[in-house]
Amino acid sequence: MKLKIITHPNDILRKTSARVDDINAVQKLCSDMVDTMEQEKGIGLSAVQVGDLVRIIAIHKDADKSLEDHAVMINPKIFSKSKDMEEGEEGCLSIPNCEGIVKRAKKIKVRYTDVSGLEQKTKAVGLFARVIQHEIDHLDGILFIDKTEKLTKGF
Repeated sequence: MKLKIITHPNDILRKTSARVDDINAVQKLCSDMVDTMEQEKGIGLSAVQVGDLVRIIAIHKDADKSLEDHAVMINPKIFSKSKDMEEGEEGCLSIPNCEGIVKRAKKIKVRYTDVSGLEQKTKAVGLFARVIQHEIDHLDGILFIDKTEKLTKGF
Protein backbone atom coordinates (compact mmCIF):
# COMPACT_ATOMS: atom_id res chain seq x y z
CA MET A 1 0.00 0.00 0.00
CA LYS A 2 1.34 3.42 -0.93
CA LEU A 3 1.81 5.77 2.02
CA LYS A 4 1.78 9.56 2.01
CA ILE A 5 5.24 11.18 1.89
CA ILE A 6 5.80 13.85 4.58
CA THR A 7 7.44 16.93 3.06
CA HIS A 8 9.69 19.67 4.40
CA PRO A 9 9.17 21.81 6.53
CA ASN A 10 6.99 19.35 8.54
CA ASP A 11 8.42 19.17 12.11
CA ILE A 12 8.34 15.34 12.20
CA LEU A 13 11.29 15.30 9.78
CA ARG A 14 13.42 16.90 12.53
CA LYS A 15 12.60 14.33 15.22
CA THR A 16 14.73 11.36 16.28
CA SER A 17 13.22 7.95 15.52
CA ALA A 18 12.77 5.26 18.17
CA ARG A 19 14.38 1.84 18.13
CA VAL A 20 12.18 -1.05 16.94
CA ASP A 21 11.86 -3.82 19.54
CA ASP A 22 9.05 -5.90 17.99
CA ILE A 23 9.91 -6.88 14.41
CA ASN A 24 6.48 -8.47 13.89
CA ALA A 25 4.73 -5.20 14.71
CA VAL A 26 6.44 -3.41 11.77
CA GLN A 27 6.06 -6.01 9.00
CA LYS A 28 3.23 -4.18 7.23
CA LEU A 29 5.04 -0.85 7.55
CA CYS A 30 8.16 -2.38 5.95
CA SER A 31 6.13 -3.75 3.06
CA ASP A 32 4.25 -0.46 2.60
CA MET A 33 7.52 1.48 2.65
CA VAL A 34 8.89 -0.63 -0.23
CA ASP A 35 5.64 -0.11 -2.19
CA THR A 36 5.81 3.64 -1.55
CA MET A 37 9.47 3.87 -2.53
CA GLU A 38 8.78 2.03 -5.79
CA GLN A 39 5.70 4.08 -6.68
CA GLU A 40 7.46 7.37 -5.86
CA LYS A 41 10.51 6.23 -7.87
CA GLY A 42 12.82 6.77 -4.90
CA ILE A 43 16.10 4.98 -4.27
CA GLY A 44 15.65 5.05 -0.50
CA LEU A 45 13.01 5.82 2.12
CA SER A 46 12.97 6.14 5.89
CA ALA A 47 9.94 5.44 8.11
CA VAL A 48 9.91 9.05 9.33
CA GLN A 49 9.23 10.16 5.75
CA VAL A 50 5.89 8.34 5.90
CA GLY A 51 5.09 9.69 9.37
CA ASP A 52 6.35 6.80 11.52
CA LEU A 53 9.11 7.65 14.01
CA VAL A 54 10.78 4.23 14.07
CA ARG A 55 14.27 3.25 12.92
CA ILE A 56 13.51 1.59 9.57
CA ILE A 57 14.93 2.35 6.13
CA ALA A 58 14.26 0.83 2.72
CA ILE A 59 16.89 0.84 -0.03
CA HIS A 60 16.03 0.23 -3.69
CA LYS A 61 17.79 -2.75 -5.27
CA ASP A 62 19.11 -0.42 -7.99
CA ALA A 63 21.40 1.20 -5.39
CA ASP A 64 23.85 -1.71 -5.68
CA LYS A 65 24.29 -4.64 -8.08
CA SER A 66 24.82 -6.99 -5.11
CA LEU A 67 21.19 -6.54 -4.03
CA GLU A 68 18.84 -9.22 -5.32
CA ASP A 69 15.83 -7.37 -3.93
CA HIS A 70 15.07 -4.13 -2.12
CA ALA A 71 16.78 -4.01 1.29
CA VAL A 72 14.84 -3.18 4.44
CA MET A 73 17.03 -2.35 7.44
CA ILE A 74 15.56 -2.21 10.92
CA ASN A 75 17.60 -0.36 13.56
CA PRO A 76 20.49 0.27 11.14
CA LYS A 77 23.75 1.41 12.72
CA ILE A 78 26.90 2.38 10.86
CA PHE A 79 29.83 0.89 12.77
CA SER A 80 32.64 1.74 10.36
CA LYS A 81 33.23 4.54 7.82
CA SER A 82 36.11 5.06 5.44
CA LYS A 83 38.15 8.22 5.76
CA ASP A 84 37.76 8.56 1.98
CA MET A 85 34.96 10.98 1.26
CA GLU A 86 33.05 11.43 -1.96
CA GLU A 87 30.90 14.29 -3.18
CA GLY A 88 27.64 13.42 -4.88
CA GLU A 89 24.35 14.96 -5.83
CA GLU A 90 21.42 14.06 -3.62
CA GLY A 91 17.72 14.67 -3.68
CA CYS A 92 14.94 13.60 -1.34
CA LEU A 93 11.31 12.57 -1.68
CA SER A 94 10.56 14.79 1.35
CA ILE A 95 12.15 17.84 -0.31
CA PRO A 96 10.73 17.71 -3.83
CA ASN A 97 12.43 19.57 -6.69
CA CYS A 98 15.59 20.23 -4.67
CA GLU A 99 19.05 18.73 -5.12
CA GLY A 100 22.46 19.45 -3.69
CA ILE A 101 26.04 18.27 -3.42
CA VAL A 102 26.77 16.33 -0.22
CA LYS A 103 30.09 14.88 0.94
CA ARG A 104 29.77 11.40 2.47
CA ALA A 105 31.98 8.44 3.37
CA LYS A 106 32.78 6.38 0.28
CA LYS A 107 32.58 3.05 2.15
CA ILE A 108 30.62 2.06 5.24
CA LYS A 109 29.80 -1.04 7.25
CA VAL A 110 26.30 -1.22 8.69
CA ARG A 111 24.68 -3.55 11.22
CA TYR A 112 20.90 -4.01 11.18
CA THR A 113 18.02 -6.44 11.68
CA ASP A 114 16.25 -7.74 8.58
CA VAL A 115 12.48 -8.28 8.26
CA SER A 116 12.92 -11.91 9.36
CA GLY A 117 14.43 -10.72 12.64
CA LEU A 118 17.97 -11.81 11.76
CA GLU A 119 20.99 -9.66 12.60
CA GLN A 120 22.92 -8.68 9.49
CA LYS A 121 26.13 -6.86 8.59
CA THR A 122 26.70 -5.29 5.19
CA LYS A 123 29.55 -3.46 3.50
CA ALA A 124 28.38 -0.70 1.20
CA VAL A 125 30.29 1.44 -1.28
CA GLY A 126 29.44 4.25 -3.66
CA LEU A 127 25.73 4.92 -4.22
CA PHE A 128 24.65 2.14 -1.83
CA ALA A 129 26.72 3.70 0.98
CA ARG A 130 25.40 7.18 0.14
CA VAL A 131 21.75 6.10 0.24
CA ILE A 132 22.18 4.28 3.57
CA GLN A 133 23.88 7.34 5.12
CA HIS A 134 21.16 9.65 3.76
CA GLU A 135 18.36 7.46 5.14
CA ILE A 136 20.01 6.96 8.56
CA ASP A 137 20.36 10.75 8.76
CA HIS A 138 16.55 10.93 8.42
CA LEU A 139 16.21 8.68 11.48
CA ASP A 140 18.21 11.27 13.43
CA GLY A 141 16.24 14.27 12.16
CA ILE A 142 18.95 15.37 9.72
CA LEU A 143 18.12 16.36 6.14
CA PHE A 144 20.52 16.47 3.20
CA ILE A 145 20.00 20.24 2.97
CA ASP A 146 21.72 20.48 6.38
CA LYS A 147 24.86 18.90 4.90
CA THR A 148 24.87 20.22 1.36
CA GLU A 149 27.83 22.27 0.27
CA LYS A 150 25.96 23.63 -2.72
CA LEU A 151 22.35 23.45 -3.85
CA THR A 152 22.14 22.57 -7.52
CA LYS A 153 18.37 22.72 -7.90
CA GLY A 154 15.50 24.31 -5.97
CA PHE A 155 15.27 26.26 -2.70
